[in-house]
Amino acid sequence: MFRSKFFWRLFSSYALLIFLTVGAIGALVHDKYSRSLQEQVITDLRNVAVALGELSQDDFSGVDRRYLRRRVAEVSLRTGRRITMIQRDGNVLADSEKDPDTMENHLRGRREIRDAITLGEGSAVRTSTTTGEETLYVAVCRDHDRDLGGLVRVAVLTESLTQKKREVARLLFLGALIASLPALLVGALLVRRVSTPLVQMRAVAVAMSGGDYAAASRIPKQARGGDEVGDLALSFEQLGEDINKQVADLTAGQERLRAMVAGMTEGVLALDDRDRLTFSNHAARTLLGLRDDDPDPVAWRDGKLAGLVELVHQARSTEIPARKELELSETDDTAIVHAQAHSFQDGDVVGVVVVLNDVSEVRRLERIRRDFVANVSHELKTPLTNIRGYVEMLMNGAGADEDRGQRFLEIVQKNALRLNHLVMDLLSLARIEENGSRPALSPVDLRAFVEEGVRRHEPTAVRREQSVTVEGDEGELRAMADREALRQVFDNLLDNALKYTPTGGKVVVSLRREQGKAVLSVTDNGIGIPQEDQARIFERFYRVDKARSLEVGGTGLGLSIVKHLVQWLDGTIELDSTPGVGSTFRVYLNLAPVD
Repeated sequence: MFRSKFFWRLFSSYALLIFLTVGAIGALVHDKYSRSLQEQVITDLRNVAVALGELSQDDFSGVDRRYLRRRVAEVSLRTGRRITMIQRDGNVLADSEKDPDTMENHLRGRREIRDAITLGEGSAVRTSTTTGEETLYVAVCRDHDRDLGGLVRVAVLTESLTQKKREVARLLFLGALIASLPALLVGALLVRRVSTPLVQMRAVAVAMSGGDYAAASRIPKQARGGDEVGDLALSFEQLGEDINKQVADLTAGQERLRAMVAGMTEGVLALDDRDRLTFSNHAARTLLGLRDDDPDPVAWRDGKLAGLVELVHQARSTEIPARKELELSETDDTAIVHAQAHSFQDGDVVGVVVVLNDVSEVRRLERIRRDFVANVSHELKTPLTNIRGYVEMLMNGAGADEDRGQRFLEIVQKNALRLNHLVMDLLSLARIEENGSRPALSPVDLRAFVEEGVRRHEPTAVRREQSVTVEGDEGELRAMADREALRQVFDNLLDNALKYTPTGGKVVVSLRREQGKAVLSVTDNGIGIPQEDQARIFERFYRVDKARSLEVGGTGLGLSIVKHLVQWLDGTIELDSTPGVGSTFRVYLNLAPVD
């Protein structure tokens, strides 16, 4: 409390008011006493003078001077006053302190003498020319209206009056001091009662300005009285609670917004009026190649998106959002980012918000869709054209030649079968993609399953003079799979291996355990797949060598179906191929639990 400037300002004002009030009262009392004391002294002097004035019936002309001087000395001795007898012409007849024969005429320079002759009495305070001390004089003239009688003057030194005034002043000061101490003590208590809650509320306000909005609840209970200060404390506490709640709501809202923006797949940037980065989420930093701990606020200018700076400047110069597709540099494949920037006003600051959406996958899917439509159209057109042509030839009489008609019918049948395989593969692929839920997986003995599949393809291998062997870990190897889906995967892989391996070639099917997975591998020593084609080999209708694919009768959908089925079985597939050496496809499946 005693460190509070407000307390000392309020208390000093209260103390000053007390001192001024007591001082003013003391000054009035002292002045009143001084006037009363002087009037009392003048009255006493006047009474003495009047009593001695009985001797001045005739201007002291008939009085014995020695008797008069003795009489003056006696009265002066009893009263302690200086007494002077003066004739009307100003001559001094007797004086209690000095020889009158040596004294000058008193009509000149003595106001009390002139007033007494004129008015009957007079008084004055001056320094005595006889004693050299300040003296109060009172003179009385009897029968002044008839120009008769002498003058009696009684005087006293003002030093005695001054001493009495000083004594009274000391008493008044001591009394004022004694009276002021309780008043100051009461005032200190009153000021403390007012200032302490205010000081406490000020400390709470400082804490709240620093973000501690719960500080309002720490206002002491004694500050919450029934007066205006208590009402202020209660209002302050309520204000703190309201602000705390509002700040908590705002903070929660900001955190939710920040979490949503941070988790967005789209990149978000916020720039100030000087193009300094004020906010960015993880997606934006990834697209621009920025580090999370990069302190440079303008590092985004050097990002991997060409044209982003120009887009920001365009958005700042107009109220309409600026949109543009930008190419992402420093990538192996062409990547496209759709960028949208719009300005916002924050006081006098014009900032820009940029939203970046990586549409590379969308563009890739659009390209795949276009290629798919084109490939389907092409794949359907070729056999349909063949069927139509040979049917027209048969209708025009070519069937008359039995050998020739039979050969035409075989070609029509071959193309019809090709169309059937193509449609069935398309339906199978569509069914796999549309069925979002995985099938009910069950343990499958891979060795028995593979040996059965090899036997199904044995006639084809024998016809092409190719060998198919099964290798791998000894013992039972069981994986979690759907038998029909796994059969379709294995048949496609083994069929491709036989198709793209020359006559007399070798195909090896391997089974093993690897890092908690069951691995099914199909390896051939065929033509292999170039490195640049391996990333797209699982796309629909993608062919490395279109001429050879048409020659062997492939639809271009087999590997795409394989990839989707493996993913459907909660597995993965890998390719390892070298042109002219051969290819290996590896399928990784989850091991079945041990009974």
